[in-house]
Amino acid sequence: MNSNLQKYSRAALTPWGTDAVIVALRIIFGALLIYHGTSKVFEGFDQMTADLAQRGWPLPGLQAMLATYIEFAGGVLLMVGLFTRPVLVAVITQFMIIFFLFSANDVFAKKEKALIFLVLAIALFLFGPGKLSVDAHLFKPEHTDGGNTQG
Repeated sequence: MNSNLQKYSRAALTPWGTDAVIVALRIIFGALLIYHGTSKVFEGFDQMTADLAQRGWPLPGLQAMLATYIEFAGGVLLMVGLFTRPVLVAVITQFMIIFFLFSANDVFAKKEKALIFLVLAIALFLFGPGKLSVDAHLFKPEHTDGGNTQG
């Protein structure tokens, strides 16, 4: 293999490269969630409530509100990397419901976006927030000195 090619392929696998990919995925995914939640937050989620009620879902107003704020507030939190994994649990749950239950009888072309969002949320959950996140700075483990104390 060409030595320049080896150098660049190794550089892509360094921790810096991994953290850059994680932060890019987290920010892009957060922005997409915000995009999908913005109109519902600022224009109301009456249409979503009506769609849920028409399909016979219980508590359609509450479910519409929860889904809206999981998208909007969850997207904001993901972009900065705060409470990343708890937010992703909510997002994963939401998109599992959308893909497997709400859109179960729809053609694949109509529900593929939900599947993409679900897979991306699972991947980010497994990767974690990365070093370039608020979580990494707020919740970093305390370093111990092996039990040695001075004093």
